[in-house]
Amino acid sequence: MSDKLRVLLVEDEALILMQLETLLEDAGHVVVGTAMNAADGVALVYETLPELVFIDLRLGDGSSGLDVARAVRDLDGITAVFITANTRQLSGDLEGAAAVIAKPFSGSVLEETVAFLEQCVRNPPPMMAVPHGMILAPAYQASWAQAAG
Repeated sequence: MSDKLRVLLVEDEALILMQLETLLEDAGHVVVGTAMNAADGVALVYETLPELVFIDLRLGDGSSGLDVARAVRDLDGITAVFITANTRQLSGDLEGAAAVIAKPFSGSVLEETVAFLEQCVRNPPPMMAVPHGMILAPAYQASWAQAAG
């Protein structure tokens, strides 16, 4: 594995948050912060400047992960990934996120996804196939071809 990824988690379901945090840390990455609502998530994006942000679409206090994704979209070097059971509520461009992972997901899907995203962030394009249960944004995928050309 290459250098540790700095990851921010924005998720309001405590069990999913703990599962993500444990998996990421077991894979050797650093969770730089966790938030359960959009306001805290946006603040942590600017405070911690992570490389990767996992964002639930519907967050605590009725807030939306879209606000967090918009903040990430304005910063270079940060990859946003939605984790949601509401994938149909996202536009075709995934609101600027690189990908979406559909809930519910298994631990093995999450492990594959983290390995895939590590390749995306560290050394694009990834050599792995897109994991089952993950949808890539067309613009994100196209950026690999532009970088190679």
